[in-house]
Amino acid sequence: MAAAGIPKRYAHCTLGTFKEKSPLLKLVRNDIQKFVDLWPHTEKGKGLLLVGECGVGKTHLAAAVLIELITADKPGKMLFNNFQDLIQEIQASFDSDHTPGKAEILQPLLDADLLVIDELGSQKPTTWVQDILYYVINTRYNDEKTTIFTTNYFDTTDASKRESLADRIGTRLRSRLFEMAWRYEITGVGDYRRNTL
Repeated sequence: MAAAGIPKRYAHCTLGTFKEKSPLLKLVRNDIQKFVDLWPHTEKGKGLLLVGECGVGKTHLAAAVLIELITADKPGKMLFNNFQDLIQEIQASFDSDHTPGKAEILQPLLDADLLVIDELGSQKPTTWVQDILYYVINTRYNDEKTTIFTTNYFDTTDASKRESLADRIGTRLRSRLFEMAWRYEITGVGDYRRNTL
């Protein structure tokens, strides 16, 4: 579990502890349960793209997949990674001779049989960030490795002028995600964190 890099906040997450506050969430949870049940015999290289506003349960579901697979002792290297943290770690590697280099940091992401990339598009899309993201996702795409993505960015811009997912990660990568992942758009569900106050 520790080797998978699941954050402490999500270490309790299972599909059983996921609160289905709407019929849509129940449908998404049931489909994800089927994904877990079929692993590692899911469609080769086909993962999940969980899209929705903050607090709808995307990260809970993504972490739950890893936890359920690890708990069931299913085969494969599992890894959870927050994209913002990854970029910070790579940037820090430029400032020190004692930290691992970019290649060492990225290799586990390329090797994992199942990788969760949480908060896709959260980092400001500089050319450097897009190059890193393209390298990781394109390598996994070519190697038919399964990836689960979570993001707050939808495929279309909205009235608030928020950027689309393609604006954040580039059209080439967005195109690959169509083939790499089943897309679940979680809408009409409030932020559960607001209800915990």
